[in-house]
Amino acid sequence: MTEEFANSAGPNQEGPAISEDPVIVVIGSLNMDLIARAGSIPTPGQTVAGHGFATLPGGKGANQAVAAARAGGRVSMIGRIGNDDFGQRLLLGLKGNGVDVSNILVSEGVSTGVAMVIVDDNGENAICISGGANLMLSCADLDEHSNLIAGADVVIMQLEIPQETAAYALQLAHHHGVTVILNPAPAPEELDPTLLEADIIIPNQDETARLCGEPVSDLHSAKLAGSALVARGAKTVVVTLGRHGALAITEDHIAHVPSFNAKMVDSTGAGDAFCGAFAIAYAQHKDLNFATRFAAAAGALACHKFGAQPAMPHLSAITKLLQRKC
Repeated sequence: MTEEFANSAGPNQEGPAISEDPVIVVIGSLNMDLIARAGSIPTPGQTVAGHGFATLPGGKGANQAVAAARAGGRVSMIGRIGNDDFGQRLLLGLKGNGVDVSNILVSEGVSTGVAMVIVDDNGENAICISGGANLMLSCADLDEHSNLIAGADVVIMQLEIPQETAAYALQLAHHHGVTVILNPAPAPEELDPTLLEADIIIPNQDETARLCGEPVSDLHSAKLAGSALVARGAKTVVVTLGRHGALAITEDHIAHVPSFNAKMVDSTGAGDAFCGAFAIAYAQHKDLNFATRFAAAAGALACHKFGAQPAMPHLSAITKLLQRKC
């Protein structure tokens, strides 16, 4: 196994340019984020005073769809919303970012998903999710959209939809020879073994620890935990570590991509920016190290603004940051 730990890319290591628009299909969640700002995140039983509130479009699936679209992809989304105001507002937001929403279904008698977010003055957050219509997305829904999945360069999934639906989506995509990226968030107590067959799994530090049952506190423990996932059958694992960058791990390769300095305003959408941007870069070039670096730049830029979808960076900003750091 080889290891690469580089503090920065050299003048010729910024990777190939992003050019043709890859086709990305996101299968996942749509939530309305109800966001409160406070000096600190309350502990159980504690009440803290807030100093700001916003209602913003979110959901890991929708966030990653916007991230991929802004990073240069042709993006379609498969998911479910309720027949309510939140759902319609989410559709309008996706359309405004160039995401095809014609495959998003409406569930009657159930609310659109909602995430309640508290962001502290350091940009850290705590989130409670009520899944609503997201939990109604079924295998039969995916069969209705099999042609869309078959035509994708990459399918991205998360776990704010039922695991059995995600596992079926993975099998359906692989049946058509389509690359699948799984962001196992939120990480379940028990992961369906089928999901380890995803071509690339992108967990954060906490999700990696939960999936492996071992604490992840630094680069060394992240390397061990990611390698353990590979030993369990994962082809490629990319562990995101916030200010410590990311680790890209395969059976015979470990590469550390350092983080980019970020002005920490709100980290809510950083992981979703990473996943969406990674899908674009990987779909075009199949270069794991470049895709990880491209995604790390997107994740850092997403910390500069408040909210999730509003913070997703555009291709021009990602490219500019990469060029400045090379």
